[in-house]
Amino acid sequence: MKKDKEKEHSDIKWFIKVSIMTFILSMLFSYISANGVSNLSLVPAILILILVIAVGILFDIVGVAVTVANEHEFHAKATKKVKGSKDSIKLIRNAPKVANICADVIGDICRST
Repeated sequence: MKKDKEKEHSDIKWFIKVSIMTFILSMLFSYISANGVSNLSLVPAILILILVIAVGILFDIVGVAVTVANEHEFHAKATKKVKGSKDSIKLIRNAPKVANICADVIGDICRST
């Protein structure tokens, strides 16, 4: 019973954090794409547009990759001290949260701007 309440409390905190982060990032990207780009000439505006699209694509790639990755392969790399393997294991263990933030939140914000 106590674990269920702790889990529910943790889920509520996660929801609030993601909601606030989504709101702030959405405002930031909207400001950059609307106000920031309107005062620029054509070439810098296109470069900023390409950058926003590239960020969205990159985060979508990370979200999908974490979702389909196999943790066992990264344990083998971690035993060989391959750089980044321990970070990869942390991302894979938190795959639902990472995929939510990368693919859903940031990817969708970049697509909507």
